[in-house]
Amino acid sequence: MTMKIRSSGSAHRGLGEWLLQRLSSLYLAGFAVWIVIQIMVLTPMDYLAWKAWMANGGVRLAFAVFFLSVLVHAWVGMRSVVLDYLKPLWVRFMVQLLLAFGLLVLAFWAAQILLVEARS
Repeated sequence: MTMKIRSSGSAHRGLGEWLLQRLSSLYLAGFAVWIVIQIMVLTPMDYLAWKAWMANGGVRLAFAVFFLSVLVHAWVGMRSVVLDYLKPLWVRFMVQLLLAFGLLVLAFWAAQILLVEARS
């Protein structure tokens, strides 16, 4: 008779979150360097020049990935803090619910900026 050992699978549980955190931070750092270079080289002097630059599809795509990276980075980081330091289940649930709602509002706001405001 052989006994089956059940693994909890916890050895790789945080690997995906760790990878998302690192990849998003790499993009955020690269984006920061790119945006500083773009502003130094192009130096949009007025609102219309800035709006024309933002109307470019590549620039809007870079900003969309930036906003997505910020949201992912914030969710993973704050979720880890909440899970580590808030012990009562109902407090964890409420804080995560508020965090998710706030990040969703920010996602819609960023989408409005990129899809509506930058085009008009």
